[in-house]
Amino acid sequence: MTDASLVAVDWGTSSFRACTLSNQMEILDKISTEQGILQCDGKFEEVLRDNLKGLKGFRADLPIVLSGMITSRNGWVEVPYATLPTTAGDLSSATKQVTLPDLGPLWFIPGIKAEGVEADVMRGEETEILGAVSHFNLRDATMIIPGTHSKHTIIRDGAIQSFRTYLTGEMFSALTKSTILGAFGGTPCEAGCSWFEEGIRIGAQQGGAGALLNRVFSARSRVLVDGMPEEHAACYLSGLLIGAELSEAIVTSQDTLWILGNGRLPELYQRGFSMLGAPSKIVPHGSAAFGAAQVARALNLIQ
Repeated sequence: MTDASLVAVDWGTSSFRACTLSNQMEILDKISTEQGILQCDGKFEEVLRDNLKGLKGFRADLPIVLSGMITSRNGWVEVPYATLPTTAGDLSSATKQVTLPDLGPLWFIPGIKAEGVEADVMRGEETEILGAVSHFNLRDATMIIPGTHSKHTIIRDGAIQSFRTYLTGEMFSALTKSTILGAFGGTPCEAGCSWFEEGIRIGAQQGGAGALLNRVFSARSRVLVDGMPEEHAACYLSGLLIGAELSEAIVTSQDTLWILGNGRLPELYQRGFSMLGAPSKIVPHGSAAFGAAQVARALNLIQ
């Protein structure tokens, strides 16, 4: 097997992911656990050491680069946000280095921030985005990362130029768990569900600032008086929220739309874009590792 030259760790709120990479950007081995920063009880060094033991190709002399919420105020080593526009070189200049006995130096990657009236933050997604930018040699693009806090990022000349956060996933969770909209329960949403697609269509309709507040109630009223099966109410609500979010991306972007993420969400977002007449592409997994490698190269840790 090709020798590893780097360990890339993507450590978020609810998950721990790590992989070994070669100088040729081959992922040699990877592991994933549910030991996110909230599950570690502050024992970050212990969790890191335990996980790296099971990673093929790992050696104590390999550089270790960490991104994600592990560098937040709730994580292991807080790293202040870098500013826009942002490249891998900018991230490397703002990393924090910590040296551990028998493990060597660790480099912690910062998040990034937008300031002023467009104030916003991201931490972890910037590394994934720049990994995809490098891997696909993108110069100008719009990249969507769906999730609890969806990110819409504008890429210009290969750098992160601007971004916006949409509370789509967290809003769906709050509405289904803490309001009357969750009374019907629901089945897992699928991209081919006709009620999800109906939600996309309705959610993307233009309207005033309060239009979405009115539309989300239809996830209840259409069950009561319009024949929507109650087991599909949550799927319809998901479509409403995603449709509203995607309409913003379509209006504000003239670029190719790229979707970056894990699980079922990229497929759902791609189906939503297709329904709205906007072609999109899904970024394959592994972008966080490629982004960490770009930062490592900027730090002269690998060739």
